[in-house]
This record gives sequence, structure tokens and C-alpha cells, in this order.
Amino acid sequence: KGGGKGGKGGESGNTFHGECPPWGPVQRGSSALLASRRFRRHALLLCYPPPRAPMAAECLAAFCGDTVVHVGEWLGDTGSAAFEASLAEGWELTRRLPLPCWGDTAEDLTIWRRRGGGVPRGGGAAADHPVLRCDSCGKAGSLQPATVRDKPGLLRRCRYCRLACYCSAACAQRGDAEHKKCHAVRMIGAPPPADFGGPEYHTCCV
Repeated sequence: KGGGKGGKGGESGNTFHGECPPWGPVQRGSSALLASRRFRRHALLLCYPPPRAPMAAECLAAFCGDTVVHVGEWLGDTGSAAFEASLAEGWELTRRLPLPCWGDTAEDLTIWRRRGGGVPRGGGAAADHPVLRCDSCGKAGSLQPATVRDKPGLLRRCRYCRLACYCSAACAQRGDAEHKKCHAVRMIGAPPPADFGGPEYHTCCV
């Protein structure tokens, strides 16, 4: 899915990269194609799906295979809340790998397996986020993204590294050593913020 709407790319380019040519053959498709049984033994790769767009959720719903690989952010600038809720309900996270990122992004690579027999997780719709958790105590964030990021919530994320997440000031203090490592990896000169309730952290889910 994609295409040159609103940019210079036209039919030969794409929304994000204009006239930059692809590295290999690229065919247009649709989420409906993923229901074909010929893809049952394939993995679905969703690499930086468009933000706040239905593409990722539609592809996940149509896909008939058992493995999904996702490259992107969580409650960030890729995919949608509906996509993340669908992952939480019907898929198990099997691996999460960090990726080299631009300074203003926080994407990672995750690998998912469909829950056994295609049966969704019991107990109704999932409430916990499938990835975002407090880095100190492991408390899960919710699937409901924050609409006002300066107010308290289940998880607050560092505005500098966009990686460290904590549920309380005490957990942020306990995680200070690992948080410093996040800043070192991202080559951020500033130390981890000292004020958990201040503007250097933002609420990512409520």
C-alpha cells in the first residue's frame, strides 16, 4: 500500500521518498491479497506502517499466516491504536530487538506468532499493551494512548531517548543506571531527567 499521493513521486515514487527508486521490484497490492492461502507459510513484514492509518490493522486482519514481523514505534509515529490492540488480542510476542534509530524516533523490530489455533486471548478484549511496560517493575501499560501528555498516567516515557518508560518516580529512580545506558547508546549528552512529573517525561498511555 502506498503511492505518490501529495508528493513528487506520482506513480513512480511513494509518499515518503518521492523520486527515490526502489532497490528491487515492487508491486502494488492490497490487504485482501493476504487472505490467499498461498501466503499461509509466509511471514508478514510491516515496516514502518503509516501512522494513524488503517493499513497495518487491515493487513493483520486479512493475513492468513502465523508469523508477523513489525518494524516501528509503539504509541508513536507508526501504525494505529487499532493495530496494536489486534496484536495484543490475537498474537504472542516472541522476540523484540533494538534497532539503530534517528534521534527523534524509537522504533524496534518485533516478531509475533499467532495464538494457538487462531484463538484470541481469553477474557475479552485485551487491556494491556503488548509491548510497553515499566522498565523497572514490569507493570504493563494500557492500550489507551494518552490524549494529554502532561498529565499523570500508567506509563511515562523519557522525552530525550524515547525508550525509557516508568510507572512511578520510585521506578524511574531504580532504573537510573539502565536509563543512562539508553542515553549513551543514543548519544544524548543530557542525563536522565530527575523530575518524573516534569515536562522531560510525557505520558504515553493512560
